[in-house]
Amino acid sequence: MRPLDNFIQKIAQKPIFHKEFFAKMESFPELEYTDVEDLKMLQLLGLPIVKYTDHALSLATTTQSIVDQKFCIVDIETNGSKPTLHQIIEIGAVMVKNGRVIGEFNSLAYTDILPDSIHQLTGITLAELEKAPPLKSVLADFRLFLQDAVFVAHNVNFDYYFISYAMEKAGFGPLLNRRLCTIDLARKTLNSPKYGLSALTEHLNIPFEHHHRALWDAKATALVFARSLENVPQEVITTEALIAFSKPTQQKKKEKKMAKPLQTPSLFSKDTLT
Repeated sequence: MRPLDNFIQKIAQKPIFHKEFFAKMESFPELEYTDVEDLKMLQLLGLPIVKYTDHALSLATTTQSIVDQKFCIVDIETNGSKPTLHQIIEIGAVMVKNGRVIGEFNSLAYTDILPDSIHQLTGITLAELEKAPPLKSVLADFRLFLQDAVFVAHNVNFDYYFISYAMEKAGFGPLLNRRLCTIDLARKTLNSPKYGLSALTEHLNIPFEHHHRALWDAKATALVFARSLENVPQEVITTEALIAFSKPTQQKKKEKKMAKPLQTPSLFSKDTLT
């Protein structure tokens, strides 16, 4: 986790005075070319920062209810595992608010490098990628789609930091969005033999086509997310409470009741995810 993320996490726990916030934000190298006193600019980078009082700032997610929060469920395909050496070749995402899918994002990204192992895994061809828009253009469009929604993914740190690194490299600044991992949330809410995406979709009877294609994986993750939310404790009401609840704990695991197979998700219309 970046020192920047640790600082944002502290703001999620309690408001901070303006001067302290601006001074600290100026110290992070990722924000060297960002006017950190421009709150609208920080919001464009994904940080849901708002004025708490005339002298303090807070995150909107500390009071925002889960049902009113925008969650962007994201998946990427890449031509390798290291952001510094490899590239995103596909981004897929679904935007969810108040139990409904309100938008989709899906795009391949140009590259002339595609290992055969990635082709075999995803089914994506080099010919398709050579006709795709430049990655910088795809990232610009995705930034506008994502805005300051909570970034949700299965094994979220991989997708989040891969995209954030690509954003910085393209000159768009880092991602500052709050994020949530559906693997961690599923472990807290679903009793499954395994917690990989394929295992969870099979366990929950979620139809799953085109595994390792970004939009399809994002849609499957959205359905897992929906099923997990059904088992979140009633006292978890706000977005930050949900993020905090989802995080792994060192406490001894309690036995969970087996989740019922998912037929029609209660938080999402089946038609909107197929």
